[in-house]
Amino acid sequence: MSTTGIAGPGPLVTLGARVAVPARMRTAILRRSLREHPGPAVAGLCGLLAAVWLIRYAVRGDQHTLSILAGTWVLGWIVLPLLLGGGRGRIRPSHLRLEPIGGFAAAAGLLAASAVGIGPAVSLVALTALPVHAARYGPRAFVITAFGALLLWLIGLIGSAVALEAVGHAGGPAGAILTGVFTGTVMGVLGSIWAVAPWLTLLLVAGPPGEVVHTMRFVPSGWPISAVLGPPDRRFWMLSGLVALVLLCAVAYVALVRRSLSGTAGFRPKPPRGTLTPAKAGGDAAARPVLSGVAAPPAPAADSPPAGNGVTPYSVLLPRETATTRRSDRAAWLPAPVRAVAGRELHTWARHPLRLQYLAFAVVYGVLLAGLPLLADVDLLAPWAGALTVLWAAAMSAGLVGLDGTALWLPFTTPGGERAEVRGRAVAWLALAVPIALLLTLAGVLTAPGVDPLPALTVLPAFLGAGATFPVWVSLLRVRPVPDPRHPTAADNPTDIISVLVAAGAGLVAAAPGFALLVWGPDGLRWLAPLAGLACGAAAWWGGVWLADDRLARHRTEVLTAAGQRTRPPEPPIPLTWDADWYRENRATAWALILLTVGWIPVIPQGLMVLAFGIDGGWIIASHLEGAARTGVALAMVALGGAMLLTGLVLWGRRPGRAEA
Repeated sequence: MSTTGIAGPGPLVTLGARVAVPARMRTAILRRSLREHPGPAVAGLCGLLAAVWLIRYAVRGDQHTLSILAGTWVLGWIVLPLLLGGGRGRIRPSHLRLEPIGGFAAAAGLLAASAVGIGPAVSLVALTALPVHAARYGPRAFVITAFGALLLWLIGLIGSAVALEAVGHAGGPAGAILTGVFTGTVMGVLGSIWAVAPWLTLLLVAGPPGEVVHTMRFVPSGWPISAVLGPPDRRFWMLSGLVALVLLCAVAYVALVRRSLSGTAGFRPKPPRGTLTPAKAGGDAAARPVLSGVAAPPAPAADSPPAGNGVTPYSVLLPRETATTRRSDRAAWLPAPVRAVAGRELHTWARHPLRLQYLAFAVVYGVLLAGLPLLADVDLLAPWAGALTVLWAAAMSAGLVGLDGTALWLPFTTPGGERAEVRGRAVAWLALAVPIALLLTLAGVLTAPGVDPLPALTVLPAFLGAGATFPVWVSLLRVRPVPDPRHPTAADNPTDIISVLVAAGAGLVAAAPGFALLVWGPDGLRWLAPLAGLACGAAAWWGGVWLADDRLARHRTEVLTAAGQRTRPPEPPIPLTWDADWYRENRATAWALILLTVGWIPVIPQGLMVLAFGIDGGWIIASHLEGAARTGVALAMVALGGAMLLTGLVLWGRRPGRAEA
């Protein structure tokens, strides 16, 4: 009697099961994320509104403008996760290193996991605008364009995964600078929407100029529609080009996944100057930790007692004192401890990703706020480029102390170290901000020679004096450490809105006396306004120094404790289904979710879309009015939505889990 064994699952079934594992992992992460934070849901709602508007435009809009918008959407899908910390919550190849899975199967599973989420679903909805536009030319055109739109969606999906894996989740200086440039550009365009609106309206109504139309033949986002409306002999090549791009991205991603699975993709950065590195074994002298990039201090004598609690004192970071250095220190305008802290801060500014991101954001944002009005023939703000950059650089520096963590204990090991820490940080910030501010101000004055630069020159010293010291005090007052120091450019931002407002408000208050003298003072005293601004800047400098010294001296234990809290307590989950008991016990959280979700409707479709593009619709309230009433209602809608969002943020910050933390 013969026995037949039970046949095991085939190779395709096994491969499918392995591919489905990352997708199930991503689904679980997404469900938990939606329960704990409303950010993805709010962002998805905003994206869905934009996708619906794009589909509506595709019904009667211009073919080339639609191709530009679709290409911008796909490019944003690739770039936005890279720049704004989208690597958080994704399944990475390193998570599968211990699994018995090959490179191809791992890449397929990771791509399947990447397709699970709000962003890919909203992008798929948005790209349906292409076949909607082509439907007017018949069913065949609809099918061909739908296939091209699907290929564009795959390019965005795989391209985003390639970008995240290649750049390392935006953890380096290059990714941080790109983050700052992108966010500064977006905020600058939104802040100057009144100046950019005529150009966008011309693009949406009349279409792009002829040169752009000619260039669109070489842009992949225009190929799905061009394959239908273009010459028949180019239809095959355009669709083949899209398929080739998908395959090229897939091959690149498989190669990156295989390299990560083999463990050869690890990046070991050079230890920064001043970090402790273990020394080689061999004697007591070699057993001491060595400061990377700093000469090791001489070994203490055998009869000399240890310093304090056995910790290397803060003074070893300073150069050894000799007769020459003593004379140079007395002649220098800065004490040696302050120079040491300033040098450390400048070195940190050049290497730390978050600081580079903040600096790039401030420069781009300030330049665009002052320069974009030139598109509307308004050059009044051009000389203010330097002042606006300084103001936003100060606002973005209001949380830098939280990036250092427990390294703040170093100033406390040396007498007077607190004073040197505060002044050194302020001097380093000035060393960065002053050259940038002067160059941008000079460029603005040369760009708009007919504009009086005296107001900008009046407020600039006040902004510099307050921006150098008040952010140090604010960051000591509200310490917000980064939960994940290994990926400091991810979504974790140590600067909260209150710190930003206080740091920026200090500069505005410091600049108010000089600016008031310039605007409302006697004409014969206008020349004193820059001197008044300089005096107010000096007063703001010493005021911020005094506040920071007092905070660091009186509350050092509190500051160190707050800086060392790298982990957050788990937040209570938000149910995805109706739970009357939960909503009864968490009314503030429920109202926060409602306001953060609904508040975008008055801001974007009811307000900004009417002001910028003049859209009309039955449910758009302002569209039923004319003239000043239309503008007033749209502005009121923006204000209403902003108030709803602000109230939602306040309530979200007071939810039970956050209050206990």
